[in-house]
Amino acid sequence: MSVLNQASDGQYNVLITLVRALIRFGPRERSELLALCGTGISGFDTTRINPTYVRWTELGLIEAPDGLTVISEPYRSRLGKDADKAEALLRPIVREILLSDANNQRFWESEANKSADLSRGLSWLLAQDVYSIDTSSHAKIEDLEKSQVNDQSKRMMQNDTRWIGLRTWAVFLGFGRGENFVVDPTVALRDNLLTILPGNDAIPAQEFLARTANVLPVLDQGAYRLKIEEVLKDSAWSPLEDQRVSTSLSRAIQRLVQTRELALEQKADAESGLQLTGLNGRAWRSFSHIRRPANKQGAR
Repeated sequence: MSVLNQASDGQYNVLITLVRALIRFGPRERSELLALCGTGISGFDTTRINPTYVRWTELGLIEAPDGLTVISEPYRSRLGKDADKAEALLRPIVREILLSDANNQRFWESEANKSADLSRGLSWLLAQDVYSIDTSSHAKIEDLEKSQVNDQSKRMMQNDTRWIGLRTWAVFLGFGRGENFVVDPTVALRDNLLTILPGNDAIPAQEFLARTANVLPVLDQGAYRLKIEEVLKDSAWSPLEDQRVSTSLSRAIQRLVQTRELALEQKADAESGLQLTGLNGRAWRSFSHIRRPANKQGAR
C-alpha cells in the first residue's frame, strides 16, 4: 500500500465522506457504512470507497473492534459530534496520523510502507528552493530528483501517479497551495502554532525550530527531512548554512508575520538566532526570538 497511489488507496475527499458518515450516523457495519457513502448508487464512481476504508483502518483513524466501524480514540473525541465542525478539524488529525512514527517505520521501503512515501516526498519538496523549483510537470520534477538523489532506488517520484498524489495531498495537508501548486507550508505551521507556542512569551529562535521539527518532521531539522537530506548530492543540492532557515519554512514564517500570527524579535544580547532565506538565497531577516502575539489578526 502507498498513500501516493490514489487509485488503489483512496483519496482525501473520500476519507472526508467516510468520516462525515460515521459522525452523522454513528457506528455501522462496514457494508452499511460504505452504502451510506454511495456504494451501489448507479452512475457514481465508488471504486475508491473500500480502498480508502482499508487504508485508514491500517493507518489507525478508524477501527471495527466488534464488527461496527468507529473513529478511533482519541480522534473520535477531538472530532466531536457535528459533521461540519469535524470536517474542519480533520486536516490536522490526518496530518498527525500520516507523519506519526508508527506509520513511518519502513521509511525507505517501496511497498507496505504505510505513509512513508508521503513523508519522503514532502521532505524532499520542502528541502528545495521554493523560488526556483518547477512544479509544472512530473517531467521537471523527475529531472530534478534524478540529479539530486545519490541512490536511485531511493527516489521519491518515479512516476506521474506518485507526483499527482503528492501534490494533491500536500495541498490538503497544508504544505502547498494553488492549482499550479506552490510549495508553501504556511497552513501546516499555522495549524500547529498553539502546540509550538502555547503561550505568548517569546522563545529563542532555535527552540522554535526544534519544536517545529518535532511536530512537523518534514520541515527543517525534522527526523524525516534529515533522512532525505542524507541522500542528496551536494553538487546538485545545497545544504543550509548554519542558522539559516529553508526557503519553504521562511515563506511560512514570513506569511504568518504578515498576518500578525507570529512576531519576530532581534534581541541585542542574544547569543544565537536564525535567518530567513528569500529569493536567490538572499538573507531575508534575522531574529533571535519568536512569539505568538496576544491579539493576532490572522487571515486564513
